[in-house]
Amino acid sequence: MQKLIQIENIKTFSSNTFRVILTLHFVFYILVILAVSRIELSLGQFSISRLYDFPNVWEFFSWVASWFNILLGVLVIVLICNEFRFYTFRQQIMNGLNEVHLLLGKIYMMVVIAVYALILVIISSFVSGNLTGSESLGLSQFSGMEMVLVYFLQTLAYMSMAMLFAMIFKNNGLAIVTFILYLFPAEVILRSLLFRNVQEYFPAKLISGLTPLPSIFRDQASSLKGIGMDFNTTQTTDLAFVTPEEIGLTVLYIAVFLAIAYWILKRKSY
Repeated sequence: MQKLIQIENIKTFSSNTFRVILTLHFVFYILVILAVSRIELSLGQFSISRLYDFPNVWEFFSWVASWFNILLGVLVIVLICNEFRFYTFRQQIMNGLNEVHLLLGKIYMMVVIAVYALILVIISSFVSGNLTGSESLGLSQFSGMEMVLVYFLQTLAYMSMAMLFAMIFKNNGLAIVTFILYLFPAEVILRSLLFRNVQEYFPAKLISGLTPLPSIFRDQASSLKGIGMDFNTTQTTDLAFVTPEEIGLTVLYIAVFLAIAYWILKRKSY
């Protein structure tokens, strides 16, 4: 296992694509966080600054970070497709590894990327919450922190789905385009053709729903409706929490994606 990790580290961290896409991910995330903080908006009891304070910062930063999961998915696709392009999978098989090792190597790679994203959100949230300073230091600053763990699971789910597209098509361009088109509009169209109680269980819909619109927006919409402004608070309420069922189904989807990827590896030529 240690040898497998060393191989993956060499292949991944020496990749220019890995460094470029991760840099873009970091820069885009930070730029959005900084740009929104510059907006001066107050509405009732709501103000933009509240998004950067504990406990709201955990939800808000996880929600913003989820926008860029597609970049991490593209990164996984490029890294895996390059394995086929440069025949490194074939070389590893010839060196005595098997399909289980190949899959474990890619799972390790995805976990490393997801941990990076998790640490990024945690550090930026802590820095923002402490700089805002409206809450005294203590246990209160950890309230709502579980949202970043849900974000971590979501990141793994997106990358597992992206890996499946990479295994199917083996071509960077085709896999990336198909992956993005499936997320939108293909799945949206498919969902519209089925009954409403089935729509919620499609993978992209379920996974994206793990980091819903922050509850502070829902609360503000409810208060505005109370003073006569018409908002669809039913919809925002539905988006404001994550159920254990959604967590369980996401884990199941990850397992299914990995199982199909392994089945494809067993049957593909390298």
